[in-house]
Amino acid sequence: MGPISTASRPARLAGEELRERRHVSVLVDGPDEVYSSLMPFIVEGFEEGDRAVHIVDPKLRDAHLERLRESGIDVTAATASRQLDLQTWDDAYMKGGRFDRSAQLALVRRILDEGPALGFPRTRLIGTTEWARESETVADLLRYEARVEDLLRKRPDVLVCAYDLNHHSARTIAEVLGIHPIALVGGEIRTNPGSARASARDRLLAAASELFHRNGVQATGVDSVIEAADVAKATFYRHFPSKDDLVVAWLRDRRARWFDRVRARAEADGAPPAEVIPPFFEAVAEWLESEDYRGCPYLNTAAEFTDADHPTRPVIREYLQEIEDYLAGVAAAGGYRDPRLLAIELQTLLAGAISLAVARRSSASVLAARDAALRLLSAAERDRT
Repeated sequence: MGPISTASRPARLAGEELRERRHVSVLVDGPDEVYSSLMPFIVEGFEEGDRAVHIVDPKLRDAHLERLRESGIDVTAATASRQLDLQTWDDAYMKGGRFDRSAQLALVRRILDEGPALGFPRTRLIGTTEWARESETVADLLRYEARVEDLLRKRPDVLVCAYDLNHHSARTIAEVLGIHPIALVGGEIRTNPGSARASARDRLLAAASELFHRNGVQATGVDSVIEAADVAKATFYRHFPSKDDLVVAWLRDRRARWFDRVRARAEADGAPPAEVIPPFFEAVAEWLESEDYRGCPYLNTAAEFTDADHPTRPVIREYLQEIEDYLAGVAAAGGYRDPRLLAIELQTLLAGAISLAVARRSSASVLAARDAALRLLSAAERDRT
C-alpha cells in the first residue's frame, strides 16, 4: 500500500470524525479491548495511506504484529515501505530505563515530522501506557500528555493513548479524562467540554517558541506566528503591541527557561550542593538531545540581536546572571574560596559546550565540559584555606 493524499478527509474512530480534536484517550479493560476498540481505526489508516506508529509492550510485540496480520494488513510490505513503524516501550517511553517527558515530546515531534518527509499524508500514533506504574512516573506522563496538544496544532495527525483500567487508579483515569479533549470509553466517543483550547496568548507563545527555535527569531514573521497560533491579527496585537514584545514575553515564558528543567533534573537525586555540578552538566546534555539540539534561546537570541539597547538584552542578562548566581551558590556551598570566579569559569565552559553541541549535533562537548569542570573544581579545592 502506498501513501495517497487523503489527510484532508478526517480520521474516524468509533464512527466519529476526528476533526479539531485529535488527541484521544482510550480506556480499556485488558489488552483484548485495545484491539476491539482500535483495530477499525488502524485498518482505516492503512487503507487511506496514513503512516502507523505503534508503541507497545515489548512482551507483546509479536502478538501485536499477528493481530495486524489477522486484520488483513500486509505487515512485511508496510514495514518495508515504512508505513508501519512498530516500537516498544523500551524504544520510546522508557528509553534509558526511565521516562523523560521532554525526550518523549522530542521523539513524538520527530515522528510527526517524518511522516510528510516520507510521503505519508498523516500519522496515526498509538501508544499503550501500562509501563507507568510508579506515582512519580504517572505524574510525569500526565504532564507530557498536557503538552501534546501543542504538537498536534496545525498538523493532521492523530495521537491515541490507551489506558488499561486494570493498571491505573481511578484518580489517574480522572486526570486522563480531564487532559484529553476526546475519549473512547466503552466503545463510545466522549468529548471533554472542560478541555477548552489554550488561551490565545498561550497559543501565540507556544507557536512563537516552536517557530523561533526552528527558524530563528528574525526569520520568523508576525504573520507566521499568527497563522500557527490560529488567532486573528487584532488578537495578536492586543496581547503583544510589537514583535519585540512577543520576543521578550517568550524569553520570560516557561518554554524558553531550560535552566529550570535542568536544575530540577540535576537536583532530583538529592545530591548535596557541592556535588551537583556533574549531574548538572549531564542534565544539560539530556536537555539538548531531547530538544534536538536547538540550543539556548538566550544565547541564540543574543547572537541575532547585537544592538546593546535591544529590548531583549535586559532579559538575556537577567537569565544569564541567574545561572551564574546558581553556580556561585553551589560553589559557595562547597566551601570554595572564590565562588564567584569559579561560577564565571563554569558558566563559560557551559556556554561554549552548548554552542558546540548545537553546531555538531552531539552532546559530547557537554560531557567533555563536565570533565573539565571537575578538573577545575579539583584545582580550586587545593586553593581553599
